Amino acid sequence: MTMMAGNSWRWWLTAGGAALAVLPLGQGAPMVAVVAAICGLIVVGAWAWGTRSRRAVGVAVGVVFIAGPAAAFAVSQWPCSLVAAPWLDWFVVWLLIGVVCLAALVIDRSVHPFSSPRGPGGRLTAGKVQWVASMTTLATVVLLCGCGLGVVGFDGDGRLRFQARDDEVLPLPTSLRLVSADTCADGGSSGNCTAEFVVMAADDADRTTTVTRLVEHLRSRGWPLQPEHDVYRGSRETGGILNWTAHRMWLYADVEPASMLRPSPPPAAVVINIDNL
Repeated sequence: MTMMAGNSWRWWLTAGGAALAVLPLGQGAPMVAVVAAICGLIVVGAWAWGTRSRRAVGVAVGVVFIAGPAAAFAVSQWPCSLVAAPWLDWFVVWLLIGVVCLAALVIDRSVHPFSSPRGPGGRLTAGKVQWVASMTTLATVVLLCGCGLGVVGFDGDGRLRFQARDDEVLPLPTSLRLVSADTCADGGSSGNCTAEFVVMAADDADRTTTVTRLVEHLRSRGWPLQPEHDVYRGSRETGGILNWTAHRMWLYADVEPASMLRPSPPPAAVVINIDNL
């Protein structure tokens, strides 16, 4: 019981790390929340159970390791008028915080060396076991996640891209209705992708009226669309911490040009195109 009471602050810090799952869960991303919970628990828990610092120092540093990921998430996912970055944006920062935690454990070990790393019978002491377990677990997770991100984020031309999302266009006002949506209707190499949203008027208005309504709606959502001959064009920078490629939008004021790759939309429909080139 005494040992449990003495380690209560370690348990609370570990729980605080796992509670970082609340951030993506609040965005309606349960699978990402699981990743956040696991990584937050391991990073903060590794410090909590690996450090030999006194309670005050241990808690202070642990709180910093909790506040750091929370701040990175906020900067990454609430970029005001910019396009929100994908979860990989803040997760990369969390991995860097994990590396900082590793360094902090090494420094902590040098400041508080084990006077006798082995107890009676040649067995490692509890403190030594905790430190080794924390270092090994954290190093393994950081290495595996880092390699995974390297594979997933590999981009042939050196730029970071992510597909356009539905919320860059939707929801539509009641005067418009969505016919179809494809977030990767056309794509090439190096992660580029073109999204297509086919929209029509909800009250059978003509195409000119539909275009006017749609342009007003998209401008209200942050797209700076400007007419260029018979095409409306505009681009939005992406938020986040990493340097993601901007998204570009265009739509035709007149009838959509014919395409050999897919069937033409109805004459009254307007196709919104968004690419990440």
